[in-house]
Amino acid sequence: MTQDEHPLVTKYREFSPASEALHERARKVFPGGDTRSSAHFAPYPLTITEASGCVMKDADGHEVLDFMNNFTSLVHGHARPEIVESVQKQIALGSAYGATSQNQIDLAEIITERIPSVDQMRFTSSGSEGTTMAIRCARAATGRQKIMKMEGGYHGSFELAEVSLVPMPDSRGDLSEPNSMPLDGSFPDSVLKDTVICPYNEPEMAKNLIEKHHSELAAIIVEPVLGSMGMVPATREFLQTLRDAATANGIILIFDEVISLRINYGGAQKFLGVTPDLTCLGKIIGGGLPVGGVGGRADLMQLFSPDSASPVVHASTFSGNALTMSAGLPAMQAFNEDECNRINVLADKLRDGFNQAFAQAGILGNASGIGSLTNINFSEKPLNDSRDYLDGLLVSKHIGQLLHLGMLRHGVNSASRLMFCTSTAMSDREIEKAIAALQATLDELKPFVETECPELIL
Repeated sequence: MTQDEHPLVTKYREFSPASEALHERARKVFPGGDTRSSAHFAPYPLTITEASGCVMKDADGHEVLDFMNNFTSLVHGHARPEIVESVQKQIALGSAYGATSQNQIDLAEIITERIPSVDQMRFTSSGSEGTTMAIRCARAATGRQKIMKMEGGYHGSFELAEVSLVPMPDSRGDLSEPNSMPLDGSFPDSVLKDTVICPYNEPEMAKNLIEKHHSELAAIIVEPVLGSMGMVPATREFLQTLRDAATANGIILIFDEVISLRINYGGAQKFLGVTPDLTCLGKIIGGGLPVGGVGGRADLMQLFSPDSASPVVHASTFSGNALTMSAGLPAMQAFNEDECNRINVLADKLRDGFNQAFAQAGILGNASGIGSLTNINFSEKPLNDSRDYLDGLLVSKHIGQLLHLGMLRHGVNSASRLMFCTSTAMSDREIEKAIAALQATLDELKPFVETECPELIL
């Protein structure tokens, strides 16, 4: 039996025939039927026709609770009325001027007021563009070439940001000095040579690597929460070690808060009490429209100023466009401290309920994370880094895929890597539904776990 012929995959196909038919149409115009790698999963993703609040409707008419929220970007869920109203008003006035708009300034004022490291900022069209410009700024500031990034860290869709994103055991090297690994066949050797890989949450190892390479490093870039590798939070000790070593060696410390900004009103840096030199932004600041940003110390951000003698050039057609700003402004205004804290509490309840469900089912699995960010992992111990996460995936084999498809059939949407996030459109009711969906899915899944992956039976 191939994985595609698994009985639970067959049930998914029976659940979603309209989505399967649309996927076959998509295969004729997109390679593999896919136009966004992160949103694809086997045998095919659901096709969504509409969404409101925390509920999406698929092409077969099923309603599913959205705990993915476009990979954490929709902190208010879908179609929040004041965001819809603001976008409708703006589109009638024009979408992109190629000039400054007042809502651009208004949104930047909110961001600079909230985030400790951000004295000034620039908008970009994506988080990937934001990290690109942060790295270029660091190179211009230091005159150095190389960067240090964390093993398993994701900073966007370009080669430098994806080195050692998936550190598989057969090629990742020793933890104290990991190899620089290409993600696919498109990576030039020069990118690998320009990237020093640092183990995550290992302060002493990080300190030693920085000391070894300090004269070549322009920047250290780190996610305060390791987003695509299990939602693993950095420890304060680890981030403070990076902060101290960067300061001592004239290296620019960059926090990628594209995902982690939502865990606290002032971002992970405010929550953990460690301030970087530059911060990369995206997702929630756009209110559901494409967005990114980079901000930081005024002296570093001045390197982008057209008044500088030799400015870092940042030209981007849709950066700060009026339409995105019209969505981002009410979104950030509505994301106040009370709402931030409320969805964090909801996520605590979600994790507790998920952990109880695994224990009751007698299946190895747990839900970890921080703030409103959660990930289901197959590990006996709390995750410390991407190696722990990947080791759990290797043990669980295809069970994670079956769990994801089962949760969809039971009305709960997450990322296929089993990432969940709460939104302000949710209440205790949705949390209880998600927990019940996991319980039902695990009951259905357990006979297959016993025969196909007995290592996961407690």
